[in-house]
Amino acid sequence: MGEHREFWTIGYLLDTILTRDPWMHRIDISRAVGKSVDTTAEHDGVLVADVVDEWSARHGKPCRLSLTGPAGGRWTFGIGGPNVELDAIDFCRTLSGRGTGDGLLATRVPF
Repeated sequence: MGEHREFWTIGYLLDTILTRDPWMHRIDISRAVGKSVDTTAEHDGVLVADVVDEWSARHGKPCRLSLTGPAGGRWTFGIGGPNVELDAIDFCRTLSGRGTGDGLLATRVPF
């Protein structure tokens, strides 16, 4: 990720990246053609929650995260830290490198 080399297992590639990558391309294509994406908590929310868990493990700092939209939710990691609030899809786009973020939002997650 970025300048850091990581070792990914075949299981991680198949179980995680193979799910996230087409999901993100769905978002990219929708935006490119000017169509809205229908997201749900039952489908997209599960994927977003998985990204949130990996993001929090990667930065390892306390924070409160509030993601808006149907795929969003609220999480608390540790005690204290900043409040982070934004749209769930924008959160994932930022962490994937399709947007820019500062502070904890500069922590990349593979897609």
